[in-house]
This record gives sequence, structure tokens and C-alpha cells, in this order.
Amino acid sequence: MANKISDVFDLMRATEMNDWVGGSDPERVGDASAAIINRLIPHNSTSRVLDFGCGIGRGMLSVLKSAPPPAAIVGMDIIPTVIDFCRSHIQPIFPNVTFELTGDSNDHYDRFIGDIERKPKNMVADQYVEYFSLAYAFSVFTHVDRKDFQDLLAFVGKMLEPGGRFMFTCFTLTDFSRHMIACGQAIFPFTESVFVDSGEVLWGNKNDPLAFIAFDKAVLEQMVWNAGLAITKVEYGCWMGGSIGSSLQDLIVVTKPTPLASHDQIIYTPLVDRSNYA
Repeated sequence: MANKISDVFDLMRATEMNDWVGGSDPERVGDASAAIINRLIPHNSTSRVLDFGCGIGRGMLSVLKSAPPPAAIVGMDIIPTVIDFCRSHIQPIFPNVTFELTGDSNDHYDRFIGDIERKPKNMVADQYVEYFSLAYAFSVFTHVDRKDFQDLLAFVGKMLEPGGRFMFTCFTLTDFSRHMIACGQAIFPFTESVFVDSGEVLWGNKNDPLAFIAFDKAVLEQMVWNAGLAITKVEYGCWMGGSIGSSLQDLIVVTKPTPLASHDQIIYTPLVDRSNYA
């Protein structure tokens, strides 16, 4: 098995598609992604996992080589050639893996899509409604506009079971990140950047808005909530400078709320009685 996995990583190194999804050595990128996944949303042998925006499967392959493997893992992407690569080289090795070519558009990636027929998103969502216990997406929400951001969150949310968790990466505008950008301390130059939507959104390059896009923290929180999800963990990335963060992009973990409990099911923790203290 280890030799087969190594062979697939070699094929990834040899294909130009590796540059489409960020470049760098695919195994190093995959292992780094899997380490984040295993730390923030660890899976077990019963987990059903969604790799949303799977690309050529770098992160998925590293997840699959870790123990224990999840019960099922589904990779989804909008680019036909990367799904073809995954179906040809990853799916034959792992019986618990499938791939879906989903219908959608993106100004940053449309040049790679062509006119191949793809499965409509509503059909995919109905097929996997409340199926996944865990999901993750690397460098997907860094390339979508405001409307698509919330729509994609809702799309993934529909496929999560109640209590299911979704970890995604993005760029967040906070007081600190805004300050670091203004002072020229962020690790990206932002020489062609522009703030839009009354300063709530930053395009890293005004000539290619979806190459890098960041959203105000309050806007991000509202989009997550509007999509029926709740933010449960945040780790800011090193993109903003200041030697912070364990990854380049911000890491956001959201959870699909479970049905509200009845009053008699809630175990309350009593508050400390301080009335007798001076």
C-alpha cells in the first residue's frame, strides 16, 4: 500500500495540475493538510469525510495513509481533469473512496472547466444530505465572492449530519490583520489590492479579485450563521504577518447545531454563591 501511495504522489509531481492547486511538493502539502485535519477535526474508523475542493487529492491521500482510515471519504471538485486524475489513480487503491464532479462556476478556475457535463449541486446535496460527520476544504473559500461563500457553506452544511464539523481555510479581516496590511507587514505585498463593499471585503489583486479575497470578521461570522452553522474554533494564520499562526491561512471550524434539548435534558452547572463574601 505504501508503495502505491508513493507512486500516486510521484504522478502528482509530474502533472501540471499540481500547479493549478497551489504548487509545492504534493506530499509535503498533503501531510501538512492531514496534520491540521487530524488536530482540529480528528476522524476515526466510523467517520464519513467530505474533501470539498479535493483538487488532485493531495490532502486526501495523506489522510488515507494515516491510521485509522475513515469508513468513507468523498472528494468533490468542479474541475473535470482533477476528478479524472483522482478516479484513475486514487479510487482504485481505496475501496472506501469516491469522487463527485460537481456543477458550479468560478471566475478564477473557469478556464480549467470546459463544457463537460457535471452533476448539479442540488442533486449532490440531496444525494449526501446529512451524510458526512466531518468535512474540510483547503483554499476554496479564499477564491469565492461573498454570495458564493455563503452558498457553499450552506451546501456543505446540508450534507453534514447534526453535530458534524467542517474545517475550512480563509482570510479574515480583523483589527490586527487590517493594521498589518496598512503597515505593509503582511507576507503578501498587496500592491494591487483594493477594499470593496464599504471596506468589508479585500481583493488582494483588483485585476483578479478571486485570486485572494478576505472578509471582515463580522461578515464571516454572519455568513456562517446564515448558512445554519456555528463557529466553534478559530486559528489565525501567518499570512497577516507578526509571526503568528501555525498555517498560512486562517483555520475556521464550524459545527452544524444539533436539535435543541428540552429543559429537563439540560444539566446545569450552578454558579458560585458569592453573597457571603465581603
